[in-house]
Amino acid sequence: MGAKRATTARVAHVAESLGLDLARRGILYSGVSVFSRIGFAATRVEDLLIEAGIARRTFYRHFRNKEEVLAAIYEYATGELIAAVRAPGKPGDPTGALHRAIEMYFDYFAQNGALAAILVQQAMQPGSPLGPHRQRFREQLAALADEAVRATTGERNDPMLYLALVSAIEGVSLEMIAPAVSARHLERAKAVAHRLVDRALGFPAANTKSA
Repeated sequence: MGAKRATTARVAHVAESLGLDLARRGILYSGVSVFSRIGFAATRVEDLLIEAGIARRTFYRHFRNKEEVLAAIYEYATGELIAAVRAPGKPGDPTGALHRAIEMYFDYFAQNGALAAILVQQAMQPGSPLGPHRQRFREQLAALADEAVRATTGERNDPMLYLALVSAIEGVSLEMIAPAVSARHLERAKAVAHRLVDRALGFPAANTKSA
């Protein structure tokens, strides 16, 4: 009987954990939809509750406010990008991985224009809960750049050089804030970012995308 009760308790715990996980995911999905549709400033917690179809107490089991929801979305999006770039079996050397990150970053921006703009702008705000996630993302991109430089030229640069380059790429992405980004504008932004990276880091001309 004791073993049966223990098994039942484990099953109940797993079920509860899964339920909480699904509820959290539902809130994040709702956040993506609502933030994209009406903007971050106009969004209320009530809007997220209605979109997710959950009770207020369920929301507050996971998040304290809408800022934490946005921070979780930012953490997930940037984590997925880095994981995809570093996925085993991806072709190319470290330089290729860096350029792949640029491609994926701008593709995400183009596909999720309103939301991507909100994420970047809010992450740059002083004291934003997105701040620590942005810093981690920037450091991961800087590490990609450092690996690419060491593999290509053998140089060891001040990490601040890479962080400054990441800031420049963020700046290029902000030029894409618009209701709809044309394919030509997207390719232009990518080309500028690739050229910034190649010229700043001294990569061979073969790596440079023409603007």
